[in-house]
Amino acid sequence: MNDAAEVDRLWKTAKFLPRTVRLLGTRYRSLFLDHAKHCRPRGEAPAVADAIAFADFMLRQERVGLLDSERRAVLGDVRALRRRFRLKRSGADVEAREKWKPLQWIGL
Repeated sequence: MNDAAEVDRLWKTAKFLPRTVRLLGTRYRSLFLDHAKHCRPRGEAPAVADAIAFADFMLRQERVGLLDSERRAVLGDVRALRRRFRLKRSGADVEAREKWKPLQWIGL
C-alpha cells in the first residue's frame, strides 16, 4: 500500500473513533499503521470495519499499555459503532455489516 492510501485510510477510520484519536494523539498514526499491516477492510463500510477492528486490536494488544482514560475512549467509540454494525472476520479480511433496522428501533 502506498503512503497516500495509508494516510487516506488512517483519516477515514479516525472519523469513527473521535475520542480514541483525541486521547492517543500522535501515537494514533503509528498504532493504526501497525494494525493496518494485518487487516484488510472490505464491503460497503470499510472505514467502519477498520475502526472496529482497530479498537479490538487496541483492547487486545499487550505491546502498548493504555491509560484508563484511553481504554474508556476506545470502549466508548467501539460501543457506539457496534450499536449499528456487526464485524465479520475472515482471516485478515474484516467487513462491517449494518444490523437489522428493527433491532435499532427497539434499542438493541
